[in-house]
Amino acid sequence: MKQRIMNNVCFLVVLSVLISFLAASAVMYQKNSAAIQQDVKNEAEYLRYAVENMGEDYLDAEVGRLTTCRITLTSQEGKLLFDSEEDTYLDKDYTGSPDMLEAEKEGMGEYMTFSEAMSRQTFFCSVKLENGDILRVAKDMDSVFHTIMSSVTLLGLLLVFILAVAFILVEWQTKKLIEPINRLDLEKPLKNVQYEELRPLLKRVDEQNRQIAKQVEELQQAESVRREFSANVSHELKTPLMSISGYAEIMKNGMVRQEDIPEFAGRIYDEASRLTSLVQDIIEISKLDENNGEMPFEAVDLYELMEDICQNLTLPAKKRKVTIQTEGNNVEIYGVRHILYEMLYNLTDNAIKYNKEGGWVKVRLFQEQEQVCFSVEDNGIGIAKEEQERIFERFYRVDKSHSRKTGGTGLGLSIVKHGAALHDARIELNSEPGNGTKIQVWFSKKKIL
Repeated sequence: MKQRIMNNVCFLVVLSVLISFLAASAVMYQKNSAAIQQDVKNEAEYLRYAVENMGEDYLDAEVGRLTTCRITLTSQEGKLLFDSEEDTYLDKDYTGSPDMLEAEKEGMGEYMTFSEAMSRQTFFCSVKLENGDILRVAKDMDSVFHTIMSSVTLLGLLLVFILAVAFILVEWQTKKLIEPINRLDLEKPLKNVQYEELRPLLKRVDEQNRQIAKQVEELQQAESVRREFSANVSHELKTPLMSISGYAEIMKNGMVRQEDIPEFAGRIYDEASRLTSLVQDIIEISKLDENNGEMPFEAVDLYELMEDICQNLTLPAKKRKVTIQTEGNNVEIYGVRHILYEMLYNLTDNAIKYNKEGGWVKVRLFQEQEQVCFSVEDNGIGIAKEEQERIFERFYRVDKSHSRKTGGTGLGLSIVKHGAALHDARIELNSEPGNGTKIQVWFSKKKIL
């Protein structure tokens, strides 16, 4: 940056000095030239007055000491009568000069000539005397080119001096400008902003810092969830596998009586079923985690899903002597069919599993203010207030012993939570220990068809 500033300053200094010098030289030349021309005109008038009143002898006697101009006197026939720079008269026709021709006609004429490669110029002023002779006054002066060139050395010294001063000032000013920038705290860029011009940039840096911090936090949370998930999956898979392996090993070694084989086989079957459900839930929640926008969204009738789910859960409900009550009408939403099925199935299944013998489950589907609500209510064991915020976590169980008996995997409500997020739905939970639980899933109006 310093080099760029230096280059720009040098360019501006050189350009400014050159323009100023040329402009000053032109103005000075113009004024000097105008003054000299006026002096020559005045002198021509004085000499005409003197010659007309005192005679031509006045030129011989006085002109040498009165002026530095060259003075000539020419007759009407063009014969040179007097030349202040000649010792003898020359027989030559001078009447062809523009100033003399103009003087012959108008009484006074002017003319400017350049010589010596434009370095000098001569101004001529001719006046016509009463007797018809032409008095001519000429004076040499520097041309504008010579005026400029004669000052080149001064211009060069001036440029060197100004550039040296500019270099020192730029070096000092650049250091002074950059020092606050070098001291910027990029972690807190908006603290003590010294240059308002940098505020928009510093705001973007601050926003990027916040985004990076947020991303780092999200990555840390994701890593923490991944580790916890991996540990939980390992634990949950290990338990049924060890049970199956243990029962099978006992049977293999003939340590089971013949009449106990069906019981051991049933335990192996139950653990295998639980393992299958766990693997299916893990696969399902992994798909939700890796949602890349390619989910098959379609029109789904929630009432048909509700009827199908309640029909499939009739037998488990009867085993626990739980009554299922349904209520609702056909309502279609735009969603992923199998995800919606898993959500509603898990909610209804949990209401049956965590109920008490002889209890009831009310499954309702209704529309309210352009929103669709799927509601599952039971009069089961309920959930304590301090547990309600955690039940949607993966593998979290309120009553682990009860979950073990019912075959729960601890992933059902986590699937509900992720499925609701996928469908822009919100979940409402109301529960009291011993008085049952009510969970409602509200689907937004933009998902309703």
